[in-house]
Amino acid sequence: MKETPTILIVTDLDGTLLDHNNYKYDEAMPALKIIEEQQVPLILNSSKTAAEIKVIRQSLNNKHPFVVENGAGIYLPKDTNAYEIIEFAEDRKEILLILQKIKEKLKLSYIGFNDMSVAELMSCTGLNKEQAELAKQRDFTEPLKWQDDDSQWLLFCEELEKVGLSFTKGGRFISVSTDLNKGQAVNWLRNYYEKELNLNPIIIALGDSENDKQMLENADYPILVKSPAHDFPDINVDNLTYTTEYGPAGWNKSVIKLLDSLL
Repeated sequence: MKETPTILIVTDLDGTLLDHNNYKYDEAMPALKIIEEQQVPLILNSSKTAAEIKVIRQSLNNKHPFVVENGAGIYLPKDTNAYEIIEFAEDRKEILLILQKIKEKLKLSYIGFNDMSVAELMSCTGLNKEQAELAKQRDFTEPLKWQDDDSQWLLFCEELEKVGLSFTKGGRFISVSTDLNKGQAVNWLRNYYEKELNLNPIIIALGDSENDKQMLENADYPILVKSPAHDFPDINVDNLTYTTEYGPAGWNKSVIKLLDSLL
């Protein structure tokens, strides 16, 4: 017989748990304290790289699995600083070669992380030098800052489809990869907790952007966090709730309210 249901919180980072402008989570500390006290697994599911997320996990004293680069890979902690990596995507080097050919063919105007210096990335993201260096350490995806018009965008999308690549829109960038999303990682983790850990998870998911759509669709309690940078994305999911406050403040209030009803 399985144990009573366990709660998993799966969350996006930028604009959700982390403030859109300063990347801090101070306003979410009350909820984070409850999560730690109640031993609720907090799973970070972000477009960020493994290098970036490892730093954030350390600051949160987080020991749980995490998902990198929009669902491209899941890192399962094994020992100190050791992980089993579940990969869902192709190597970024191959993606960069394909993107360069498309860019030259269509004479497109955009800039990707691979093209940016650390200083340029700092300028367009607000990251500090160390954070920007970690953000460039990508394995599976290439974020782009689009600088062309709508007609060129449509042609670009057509070319991506021809070569089997896809994109997701985040709060700041368009991320190009093989066909993947944050939702498949949620499904994998649900199955992992059920079969490997003999638990029956109830999944709370929080995100703020279009690239969180599939993650929210595969959660039991999906929450859209209000963003100061863009409107709520058009996501039609049963049981979806919206925060009235931005970023970590909205995250904090909604998590406390939901945990109070479930615990």
